[in-house]
Amino acid sequence: MNEQRLEQAADWLDRINDLNDHDREELSLWLKCAENKNAFEKIANVFGDPAVKQALYIYTKQNNLATPEIAPNTKRSRNFPVLALAASFSAIAFAVYWLAIPGQAFTPTPIAKTAVETNLPQLLEARLGKRVSKLLDDGSYLHLNADSELTAHLLPHSRQIELKKGQVFFDVAKDKTRPFIINSGQASIKVLGTSFDVERNKDEVVVTVYEGRVEVSALDKVILTPSQQAVIKNGHIAVDYSQQLAQLPAWRMGWIDAKKEPLTTVIKQLQRYSPMVIKVDNALNNTLISGRFNLETPQQSLMLIASTYNWNVEKKSNELHLTRP
Repeated sequence: MNEQRLEQAADWLDRINDLNDHDREELSLWLKCAENKNAFEKIANVFGDPAVKQALYIYTKQNNLATPEIAPNTKRSRNFPVLALAASFSAIAFAVYWLAIPGQAFTPTPIAKTAVETNLPQLLEARLGKRVSKLLDDGSYLHLNADSELTAHLLPHSRQIELKKGQVFFDVAKDKTRPFIINSGQASIKVLGTSFDVERNKDEVVVTVYEGRVEVSALDKVILTPSQQAVIKNGHIAVDYSQQLAQLPAWRMGWIDAKKEPLTTVIKQLQRYSPMVIKVDNALNNTLISGRFNLETPQQSLMLIASTYNWNVEKKSNELHLTRP
């Protein structure tokens, strides 16, 4: 079983008390995948808590899934050290709060079959300040960051995505007969089944791989594997082979985790959530920023950055100006 899926399952359990409605919908989508559900079953078996087992059983019945095979008694195995994360009170809270309470399950909305059957592209978008998760008809999950837009075109021999703007985390269902191809303007990205993040900005495209292999094509071609990132600019591909990645990109949980990131990169993320235009003094653009900032409260996050570096934030009409004193 894929260790990353086990880590993801343990992570869901560990932070279950902090889930909002959007997070719970994402969890419902995540559990729709058979491999993810199997990872959760493994945790339930190793953890051995009857409430967790009963909760998973109720969830599968509510969502018309195959009844889980859960062993009656299983001791913790050294083969799954990551499962220690789940051995907490959060696991019991998961059972009571999420799965065992009637009406708590969310049903993801797949792309309309009429669009697929007639080979029409489907427009998917996330508005300013709102993240959106979608389940495609082929079983792939698309998680759109705020202010993002794409079209999905599921064809008999391929699955075509045009990323028009923004950032999307793709969890692609495996299908060797239909490659999953993303056109992001400066580059084409091809996969058969994997998890990766694509961000399209005005002057560059950033591809980050979390699981599987991804082929990126521009003026040249590279194959990316987990924990690798490619930046495509003016058709040229630069690869970072040593990314230190979490289980999921921070924006999926509503945060920016900046580690010596250029201020412009942080501002781009905040702008996706801010109804006010953020303007930055040119002299500050290359400042390297470190810290954890909440995307749900962009103005407060901007104020936090300003106070950390002794800068000023001024409101002018519909704009926020970040300047030196």
